[in-house]
Amino acid sequence: MRPDEAVAAPMKHRRFLRQPEQVAAARRFVTEAMARSEFRETARLLVSETVTSMLDQGPSRLGDGMIKVAYARADDRLRVEVSDDGGPARLRRRIQGVKPQSGRGLQLVQDLASRWGVREDTGGRTIWFELVAPRPS
Repeated sequence: MRPDEAVAAPMKHRRFLRQPEQVAAARRFVTEAMARSEFRETARLLVSETVTSMLDQGPSRLGDGMIKVAYARADDRLRVEVSDDGGPARLRRRIQGVKPQSGRGLQLVQDLASRWGVREDTGGRTIWFELVAPRPS
């Protein structure tokens, strides 16, 4: 897959309040369209991790602002984008061992996604990932 390839399908999107309770709603939004998808559970996990990362690392307080979740699915590929409206702030890796039960979300995205990245500008930041179904052998 070339680095500039992207899912060539229209993105479906929804906005969520910057509140921890909205993580489950964002997860459902993406996975409801994938009842029999081979990457449904991986998408579920990675949506949870990226939305939670936005809540943890956003510059505004919880409850302030919105998070936008968008996805597109075409053939064997899924692209998900999670954006906030909070202005630029570098996503940072947490020091492992401080809180063993948290701080590994972006590591999971890196390990499980076919491709992923972060875009930042004055309007906020977007964490995106793509999943590609394995080709039958």
